[in-house]
Amino acid sequence: MNQISDHNLLSSFENNEDAAVYRINSDTAIIFTTDFITPVVNDPFTFGQIAAANALSDVFAMGGRPLMALNIVCFPENRLEELEKIVSGGLQKVKEAGAILVGGHSLKDSEPKYGLAVVGLVHPDKVICNNNCQEGDRIILTKPLGTGIISTALKSEYLSENEAQEAIGWMSKLNAVSDDILNLAINSMTDITGYGFLGHLSEMVQGSDVGADIEVDKIPLLANTVGLAQEGVIPGGSFANQEIFSCGVEKKIELEPAKEITLYDAQTSGGLLISIAQRDVEQALDLLHKEGFTESSVIGKIRKININERRISLI
Repeated sequence: MNQISDHNLLSSFENNEDAAVYRINSDTAIIFTTDFITPVVNDPFTFGQIAAANALSDVFAMGGRPLMALNIVCFPENRLEELEKIVSGGLQKVKEAGAILVGGHSLKDSEPKYGLAVVGLVHPDKVICNNNCQEGDRIILTKPLGTGIISTALKSEYLSENEAQEAIGWMSKLNAVSDDILNLAINSMTDITGYGFLGHLSEMVQGSDVGADIEVDKIPLLANTVGLAQEGVIPGGSFANQEIFSCGVEKKIELEPAKEITLYDAQTSGGLLISIAQRDVEQALDLLHKEGFTESSVIGKIRKININERRISLI
């Protein structure tokens, strides 16, 4: 039996990675992650889909494929019919990801929560980390921002679920991309979740010891996002992200507060943030569009960082 060794740990919490990765042998490494959330939509089945897509995303963000998953459930015992629908939605997404659901754990709680613990597989030489951006890379964003604001609008009844279908569709979409994309010159990748776009980008550039120039007008946003932000429909987590990460961001353009806060918006099941060599950008965009990531856009580039210069510039 092989001895468990820290030397085989390819990724863990030290670099703010999406998941832990452990090398089993020269051809196989396992990816291990977990995530669970409170409801972001009213429909139980749809919530299950979104929560599962959100949990599975960390495996995809590191270049892997999900193998199996366990349910994580916290739920009031007087609402078990809803729970059955939530778990069914999660199961549908696990199957879509090519994995199997093998059980889980539940406990009584006054506020519903659902998610997954996920094990995935990846070749040890093909792990994609979030801290290897290279100078000259282009930055691709695969889904529009704004799911935190839209979810808050749903809870506050500013929007109906019918009006929020664009956001629901994107949150339900798996971040699975083909091997054709993964085999391109992707140097670094992460998914955008609770820290928002600028929070996760900050982790990438700081870990890679580089900077980034971001063209704000090229960032795709969900419909109504800025308008809702102007009305104050903003999740508390977005303000917290702005407080934490704005110190590393320089604004070189005029930016209204409602537009700016979308860049810090706490996302649920957000898109992938990809740092890729310029030579493969067009091919990557073409493939992403064909695979349903129709809003994928080049939104900036990686640059060398100079002393006393902020990591991220909004231009």
